[in-house]
Amino acid sequence: MEYPAFEQMVGQLEVAIDQKPVSYRIKVLLLVLVGFGIIALMMAAAGVTLLALVAVPIALWSGGFHAWAAYLWLAKFLLILAIPVWLLIRSTTSALLTRLPVPEGVEVRRSDVPALFDAIDAIRSRMRGPRFHHVLVTDDLNAAVVQRPLFGLFGPSRNYLILGLPLLESLPPAEASAVVAHEYGHLSGAHGRFAAFVYRLRITWATVHGVSRQWQGFGGKALGRLVESYAPYFNAYTFVLARANEYQADAAAAELVGSQATASALKRVDVTSAHYGKFIRQTFRKTLESPTPPDNIAVQWASAATQVCAEEARRWLKRAVAHKAGVADTHPSLRDRLKALQCTAPADLEEVPVWTGGPSAAQAWLGPQLSPVRDRVQARWRDDVRDAWRQRHETVLKQRARLAELCGMTSPTQEQHSERLRLRLDLEALSDFEADLASFAAAYPASVLGPYLEGEWRLSMGDEMGLACLERAMELDADAVKPACEKAFEYLREREDARADAYQERWLQRDRWEQSVHPELRELNVDHELSDPELTDEQRSKVEALVQANHAGVAHAYIARRILPSDATVLTYVLGLELEPAPPRLEMPHEIVSRLADTGGWPVHLIVCTLDGKNAKLKPRLQALPSARIELHP
Repeated sequence: MEYPAFEQMVGQLEVAIDQKPVSYRIKVLLLVLVGFGIIALMMAAAGVTLLALVAVPIALWSGGFHAWAAYLWLAKFLLILAIPVWLLIRSTTSALLTRLPVPEGVEVRRSDVPALFDAIDAIRSRMRGPRFHHVLVTDDLNAAVVQRPLFGLFGPSRNYLILGLPLLESLPPAEASAVVAHEYGHLSGAHGRFAAFVYRLRITWATVHGVSRQWQGFGGKALGRLVESYAPYFNAYTFVLARANEYQADAAAAELVGSQATASALKRVDVTSAHYGKFIRQTFRKTLESPTPPDNIAVQWASAATQVCAEEARRWLKRAVAHKAGVADTHPSLRDRLKALQCTAPADLEEVPVWTGGPSAAQAWLGPQLSPVRDRVQARWRDDVRDAWRQRHETVLKQRARLAELCGMTSPTQEQHSERLRLRLDLEALSDFEADLASFAAAYPASVLGPYLEGEWRLSMGDEMGLACLERAMELDADAVKPACEKAFEYLREREDARADAYQERWLQRDRWEQSVHPELRELNVDHELSDPELTDEQRSKVEALVQANHAGVAHAYIARRILPSDATVLTYVLGLELEPAPPRLEMPHEIVSRLADTGGWPVHLIVCTLDGKNAKLKPRLQALPSARIELHP
């Protein structure tokens, strides 16, 4: 199913679940049963096939057929059939029975942090749900519940509550309770166990769907088509159910701690996510100087968690409220979640939660154990990032050595000068970057890199003149449209500038163009229109020189312009080769094509092909073009 059709189906189903929620859940249950029926059919078909593969030779033997040569041949044939069938059974069984991985984190116990477990108990007693078997503290800005049934989809479950220490450091206890209550809402209530089961089943079907695309043979392809037709409907119905469950979990949290605290928690989490992302980016900038990650990141974040710039917080919240959730995210948008909590006025939606003082949830719930927990969490984080941090630092050292080498060159080539600019942009404070950019632009006025890097640099310095530089880059090379629009959009969106929408639309237009043109550029279609090559004298000479230098085995060569149906203005060419007979030609046709195509240095985009087989119909059309032929000399 194509994306637009899937999106339309999701929209229709969201209306259906609002109007008749009970009926909708019954339909999901029936759809789940149909899915198990398909899996049972797959397993039965595979089992019958394996049984037949065993029964055939036994029946032949018992019937008196004892030709050993025939049995050897039959064994090879049956083995070829048995392997894919066995893989089908194994992969499907694995998808059904494989358990989710054990969540990782620092486990805390009631005896160590009684205040945290008292808060959990208070939530559990009011929401009448199952208990958590494990409570883990992690280094993520997140909270979640995980159920691990004993047998993959089935069996008694172990319940895990996962609390991110960065999240607890940034929330007051009431808002942290709203977050935990939301997560607990996924386990309690009428939909809890069924929703968790459907979530695991979505993972299972994603695995089965992926495996089904590899099935071969008539039977395998038939089952694959059955899975392919079922999977989009299952995904759409369960996606909408998962999104509806998010609203119900919000409602459960609001019933427990109040709508205001729940809404404030939702907004603060979004603001803190942006704040934490900025904090982590600044932390990883230290790879430029230090070979090892900091050993006190949790302590650093604890100091920074509530110290959010008011202007940045307002901008981050406004951006989060404006964001529209797509069909790739089972969580509704922040705006929709706040509206469901009766926060409908624009002032309510975009009012940034204010920290009124008092302890954070981490301080209130972890108490004297907060420092030891921080130590253990940041030790795990340091172990997780140590290798990547060291590799990045070593890369920086090599880049600095290379930059020093490039800066010592008195007459660098264009490639060397552009490399120097890129490295300086990544590694230096760039106080004198403008002079270096100006010298590059003066030496290479036709290069798109100069204005693009200048635009990126100026915008990073808060200089709006960078937008004009990016516009110049896009004028020089249309391939710069998407990266330039991304830089401009990011700069303007941060400043809530309405011009950001225009750059987003230009990016989308270019992306749609690429989606239609690039497939035609990559593949040769012999039915496309051809015309005389529109080459400059310099381009023609370069093409002829490359062909002449690599024409071994080629009797005749032709070049023509391909007219793409999606955009007739795109300049792309076909280089058709008429090969010498073999022998005396020693190379295979594909070797000659690869040798020419991989020569490099072609001044235009072209596809190299031989004029035989499916491409034979190109030959008379190329010969009919007056300037298509390339003269070859012995």
